[in-house]
Amino acid sequence: MFYILSKLLYFLIQPINWVIGLLLYSFFGKKPKAKRRSLGFAIVLALFFTNHFIFNQFMNAWEVDPVSMTSLSAPYDIGILLGGYSNFYKLENNDRHNFNERANRLTNTLELYHAGKIKKILLSGGSGNLTGESYSEAILAKEYLLRIGIPLEAIIVESHSRNTRENALFTKQLLAAKYPEASCLLITSAWHMPRAAACFEKLGLSFDQFGVDYIGEKNRFAFESMVIPDRLGFYRWEILIKEWVGYVMYRLRGYL
Repeated sequence: MFYILSKLLYFLIQPINWVIGLLLYSFFGKKPKAKRRSLGFAIVLALFFTNHFIFNQFMNAWEVDPVSMTSLSAPYDIGILLGGYSNFYKLENNDRHNFNERANRLTNTLELYHAGKIKKILLSGGSGNLTGESYSEAILAKEYLLRIGIPLEAIIVESHSRNTRENALFTKQLLAAKYPEASCLLITSAWHMPRAAACFEKLGLSFDQFGVDYIGEKNRFAFESMVIPDRLGFYRWEILIKEWVGYVMYRLRGYL
């Protein structure tokens, strides 16, 4: 039930839906004064959520500090890669692996592997679909890794998790059964790492963190960053707000 509710909640926390709701009321509401206020709030929210400079301050404060690859000395036995980097809705999905905006999760993991920083790659991720398991991201990612030359013995698959909590739970079970003494490096997006790391720590797993897929940027005190609305603003804020809400919900559920 918690999994289903989390998917439904996602609609309610999207900033663009707040603006659309206010605009609809400004058109179809019955009280003139409330309609004007609704339109004003919609404009203010639209300007706020499309301001790149403001967003950058929040995202940089939330994302974990970067760790350089060169600072990783002894190689880790296993790099735990959390899913969410694939796009299974593309039409040309039958003979290739399509990626979404989170592709750096996998590409940076491959860099770690080829640099000798991790010996094995643990792919954690099943299906996030609300209507049922139509695919397993980890299994399909394994097929991709094999096609590009990663040896089978270097790939570990956890193919059933649907969210971050299950990533941690099922990975712990797999490691306890087959790799109880392994040193691990947790790899996920920098903005997702606070919640992910807390989930893994709650279950008593020992690991180091390696954030990737950073969204925050160096501050640019320029007109286009501070004044011109950013067309990707709503999308980026959606990612951050989802993480904040997810963190709070996981805390309330005792997952962190």
